[in-house]
Amino acid sequence: MIKKLAFVLLLFLTYSGFSQELEADSLLQSLSISEEPQSLLPERMLITQRMLWGQNGLYRKIGIAPKVLTNETRAKELKIRRTMFRIHQAMGLATAAAMVAQGLVGAKLYTNYSDKRKQLHEGLATGLNIGYATTALMAFTSPPPFINRKKFDNIKLHKYLSYIHLTGMISTNVLAGKINDKPSLKPVHRAAAYTTFGAYMLAIATIKFEF
Repeated sequence: MIKKLAFVLLLFLTYSGFSQELEADSLLQSLSISEEPQSLLPERMLITQRMLWGQNGLYRKIGIAPKVLTNETRAKELKIRRTMFRIHQAMGLATAAAMVAQGLVGAKLYTNYSDKRKQLHEGLATGLNIGYATTALMAFTSPPPFINRKKFDNIKLHKYLSYIHLTGMISTNVLAGKINDKPSLKPVHRAAAYTTFGAYMLAIATIKFEF
């Protein structure tokens, strides 16, 4: 139970910032000269980004990031951000593939149960959860963008969809632990899994196809 709660907490924290601006290349190119170092950081940041990469953030205190912000050092941070989001996107696609595999095995498990198939399903679930959390952490721990836009666009839609598949992931994991004691929850578990997958794939599509 403690492990499940810890996992749920991790997902909640990471996905609070799952979909910050993903356009790292354009942000890097938009970096311009400024007289005040503070202006090199956006006014609006996730609390975790402020804690790690802010003017008095942890990374600046322990030497991972430079204490004094300049155009050059900020450009390097945006390059780190770009790299982390490339990993984020690659892991996101891998996680989507794991969702497909998990769904296929889960469907077989419902219609033709076997202990071996159940073990495979549980193993895939573990890998899926790790991939999902890792994908989120790449966004969660990245340096802040140069600016945070307020307009509604594909990035904002990506963020709103993340709330849906986050809720679905939590629900699917919680229900999976209760099915053995209460088999009647199987249809609810399946519905949560399908909803999660649908929202997750739409979230990927919003990044691949901008509007």
